[in-house]
Amino acid sequence: MDESLLVIIPTYNELENIVPLIEAVFAHAPQAHILVVDDNSPDGTATTVEAIARENSSLHILKRPGKQGVASAFLAGFSWGINNGYEILLAMDADFSHDPKYIPAMLKEVENADLVIGSRNVKGGGITNRSFIRNILTKWGSLYCRLILKCPVKDITGGYNMWRKTTLEKIGLESVVSRGYSFQIEMKYKAHRRQCSIAEIPIIFPNRAKGQSKMAGNFLLKALMDVWKMKNPAAKRAGYLRSPEELHSPDYSRAVRLGTNKKSRLIIELLKFCITGGLGTITNLLIFFLLVDFLKLWEIPVSVICFIVAGTQNYFLNHLWSFREYTDKTRVSVKKWLMFLSGSLFGLGINITVMYLLVTNFELPYKFIAQACGIIAGMAVNFIIAKLIIFRRRH
Repeated sequence: MDESLLVIIPTYNELENIVPLIEAVFAHAPQAHILVVDDNSPDGTATTVEAIARENSSLHILKRPGKQGVASAFLAGFSWGINNGYEILLAMDADFSHDPKYIPAMLKEVENADLVIGSRNVKGGGITNRSFIRNILTKWGSLYCRLILKCPVKDITGGYNMWRKTTLEKIGLESVVSRGYSFQIEMKYKAHRRQCSIAEIPIIFPNRAKGQSKMAGNFLLKALMDVWKMKNPAAKRAGYLRSPEELHSPDYSRAVRLGTNKKSRLIIELLKFCITGGLGTITNLLIFFLLVDFLKLWEIPVSVICFIVAGTQNYFLNHLWSFREYTDKTRVSVKKWLMFLSGSLFGLGINITVMYLLVTNFELPYKFIAQACGIIAGMAVNFIIAKLIIFRRRH
């Protein structure tokens, strides 16, 4: 199996890591080939790889003119590998967060699977050397995507993945539209939708030891939005669920030209409002969890504090994004902010009532679970108030 394996490693300023990583990959998979996809690294990563490649025919480099992102790099690497006859393609990062020691186990597993995932979220897997909050966000992000997409993959956001060539051909690389963090989610979601067999093996995921992270600060926000694009029926128009043949069909072109009607705009607004509310929920729950479950403060006043902080965040996001069609010619204002908070008080009342009833009548492992239920109960009312009163269209 090793003889047909291509390990794809995107790089941008990875001079400190690339040489020991290449050595480690060949140590654990001697018959493998490596393709480094370098985006014109200023630190000389490509020059170093080229020097090694002159002495080792199993090492290849694909140089690109500038920084185009990890998703684009992996897609370019997949295309290169398929065109050069490799049957198994392994995608991994260059910073040793994906340990090459797991390659033999992945190769064994891929004999009976279309896709093998190095998973942080199955028994035996995990994350080390990262903050508690970041671990929670990683776990929550995967669970969120699984629930929204109804996809059974436990580590749907992970980047250590071994693909069969036939699986990539079944997905259709040209049909992949996500970039950045969402790319990993879309690829696995499409594999699931195409009924590919998916296996997960446990890995320990350490934080980067050398070099700097290339992940953008807004990666989580974009991923949360992209998940809804994949789930939304309108995703077919965007190409998320289309096969390569469908992307070039007359029906697809016609759907793109038709645009969206009032009903679809309402759905999009609701989805955006829910995403904004979800981000506010994260802020709300983190504050509530820290102040109540850790510091043992009283639930009711803490809930009010959470409401004000999350409500302010939601007002700005709704003004700038969710209802931008109505607010693009207006500025954020103290008056509208106060109206938004006032309009949310009814939702807060529902929130507190539900939370209090659950806390007093049920034994919960964490009290923030009751707070989450209260937030969900008030969200529908908040959307109606926001759309019809706070952000309504001005004639």
